[in-house]
Amino acid sequence: MTFKENNVLGNLINTTWGKYSSPSGTHSIKCDLAGETMTLKYSTIVHFASERSARDQFVRCAEEAVQRLNSYMGLLKSEFREAAGTSLKTTEVGGNDDVELIQSTSNSPRKIAYYRMNKTFQLG
Repeated sequence: MTFKENNVLGNLINTTWGKYSSPSGTHSIKCDLAGETMTLKYSTIVHFASERSARDQFVRCAEEAVQRLNSYMGLLKSEFREAAGTSLKTTEVGGNDDVELIQSTSNSPRKIAYYRMNKTFQLG
């Protein structure tokens, strides 16, 4: 990537100000850029109804995360093409997800957790 393209991409993924600084409030997508590697980080809070249904809810969370990350990447590529005049080429090289329990009591079946998914892309 050229310096200009890198600068355009950096401005598009910056969520500390501008039109991308106010997400919907139900989830968050942050982006890290390190050289030719870009990592998208999705996170949301999940309310699990019970331990028995947690696995099904976890699968739905993963599907929603993939859908939202793909949508974000499509928007990012579209706006990059408009701003830089060239297309952003990415190759997915890895990813992972996890659930972190943040509230649970023995008296209530309801559990509250963070769901996170990271996807790593190679630029070029």
